[in-house]
Amino acid sequence: MASLSGKLILIVDGYSTGRELVRELNQRGAVCIHLRSTQQIPQLAAPCFDVTPYAADLGYLGTEDQALAQLPPVRFDAVVAGSEWGVTFAESLALALGLPTNRSDTLSARRNKFDMINQLHAHRLHAARQARIVSAAQAHAWAHSHGRWPVVIKPLLSAGSDGVVICYDHADIDRAVHAALYRDNLLGGFNDSLVIQSYLRGPQFIVNTVSANGRHRVTDAWHVHCRNVCGGSPAMCSMTLLDPDAELSVALFDYTKRAISALGIENGPAHSELRLTEAGPALIETGARLMGGMMDAPSYAVAGLPTQASCFADRLVARADNVFAERDVYERRRHFAKVFFVFNDGGYVASTDGLRRLAKLPSFHAHYRRLERGARVWRTSDSLFCGGVVYLIHDDPVQIRMDIAQFRAWEDAGALYAIEPESARASAASEAAPERGNRPERKVALATEADRAS
Repeated sequence: MASLSGKLILIVDGYSTGRELVRELNQRGAVCIHLRSTQQIPQLAAPCFDVTPYAADLGYLGTEDQALAQLPPVRFDAVVAGSEWGVTFAESLALALGLPTNRSDTLSARRNKFDMINQLHAHRLHAARQARIVSAAQAHAWAHSHGRWPVVIKPLLSAGSDGVVICYDHADIDRAVHAALYRDNLLGGFNDSLVIQSYLRGPQFIVNTVSANGRHRVTDAWHVHCRNVCGGSPAMCSMTLLDPDAELSVALFDYTKRAISALGIENGPAHSELRLTEAGPALIETGARLMGGMMDAPSYAVAGLPTQASCFADRLVARADNVFAERDVYERRRHFAKVFFVFNDGGYVASTDGLRRLAKLPSFHAHYRRLERGARVWRTSDSLFCGGVVYLIHDDPVQIRMDIAQFRAWEDAGALYAIEPESARASAASEAAPERGNRPERKVALATEADRAS
């Protein structure tokens, strides 16, 4: 592991996997300073933000120009985003300070999902057909012209699966537009328009990279198993680490590198989601940031795989001539999977006793960020994970597949988390109301893993 003491790193909005990045940098002797791009920490990010690993927290200093004028009189070695919220702000500061970052002329293509796909088309890369819409009528007209269902509607400037809906008919379009258009989004922006796209048919994949001076290294890549939720976003069920030397992987990596080059990603991490269609790989979207909150470093270590955060930390502290001296793709030393909980209904965690069963799985290694009794859960309808992540590691891929199947069987039987339905609690609360008088009901905070809002 590269190690140089004294590197001074400014991390903007170090939420989600920003936690992993600051830990990795501290281990390498770097000094990390935190800066917020918003007056308040976003509600979704607040439960997982920890300021203690930072040497200093500058708080919120205003706009990019105002922050530049108020930064301490020191020379930062890098300014980087710790989550999706800080991407644009961090790139703007790095550019103004003359530090390595991504191309400024393609900033919109990295943030605006409509511009992103247009940029790929301009570089003759396979991607979805699309249109920008400001009304349900425009969406209906485009879907009629497209002539094939389903279609996908999403906000232009949000993150992850926020507002992303797979529409199977015109009624779904009405619901999707009504739910997202002219409303605030996950990143605190306002959806004054949406994008409607053709649905990309085929298996889904994730390719994570770290770039330096325009050279891209694939740090890890995954086959994603999802289920489509009618009127909602795809719900992620599990992901398995790809064999980097397989022909399929090579094709995915080549496409991803060309796509992120087209988007102007030259320095730092990227998290890309793709589908393998009949016409070849096609990008769903890319975030110029680390993958969301699913990097349990001890589990990765047992699998023999450095995390994307650790690879990025190596790049930030390494000498320029040592960057990517190794091969530009990871090695798979063991078979590795992440499994996510899928809740069919909302409610409250009544018991976690069933989670003890997980240790019986031969490939089980860890359960990362589990919920406790009393936590609130919602019906799974997107890629914001609730319940934690179960890590499976084994030398035999068949064993991992068997363990995933057993996990799902237990889950379907309600044998892991015991969930008290909302209706049952509401009924009990109604019956107890005369005894409680006007005493407010105790609120239970949700413990979530915001993966893609990272």
